[in-house]
Amino acid sequence: MKKIIFFILLAILYTTSYAQYRWEVSAGATFSKLDLDTPAFEGGSRKAGFFVNAGYGYVMGVRAKTSIVFSLDLLQRNSEIISKLSDPESTQDVSLLQVGITPKFRYLFGAGKDRFRAFINAGPSFRINANVEIDNEELDSEAYENVVIGGVYGAGFSQMIGEMFDIMVEVGAMNDFVDNFNDEVFTGGSKFFDFYARVGIRFRIYDARR
Repeated sequence: MKKIIFFILLAILYTTSYAQYRWEVSAGATFSKLDLDTPAFEGGSRKAGFFVNAGYGYVMGVRAKTSIVFSLDLLQRNSEIISKLSDPESTQDVSLLQVGITPKFRYLFGAGKDRFRAFINAGPSFRINANVEIDNEELDSEAYENVVIGGVYGAGFSQMIGEMFDIMVEVGAMNDFVDNFNDEVFTGGSKFFDFYARVGIRFRIYDARR
């Protein structure tokens, strides 16, 4: 039994000795559109919002190609909606402020010591609607869903600017799997689809043998 425990501890130490840890902060713009097709409303133009992200990445593999990144997100999603009951049709602005967490799987191209590396990442998102407004009027919390589940899919690159820092640039898309509003407000669906672009800085703690 003691030998088994000893070998397990050795395996854990060997694995963690080849791990990299990366802290990253990024921010940028999102371009959102609310998908609506109801008797009263339909989706309008895509509008700009903002995105702030703080993440922790655990890097796996001897060449640092794969990692799991856990990100805390602050996201503003803005969209235009069109009232089909108006004559002529009038528009309204919808604004949602969301906070949440996004665990992503990331794959990096190139060798671990390359100064320039491209990457792709994807994962689910779990967000809470902190504030929802229509034409600058805040809605009661019963009018919208508290938790929204979606997905995030991105691609970008990082450029080393020193032994410990990278500049990151990323573009991608986000979509919702569940509605943001309850049926009393918008029947027939209320899911966002976003494009985003952001830039940030990554601080790296890594094993020099890489």
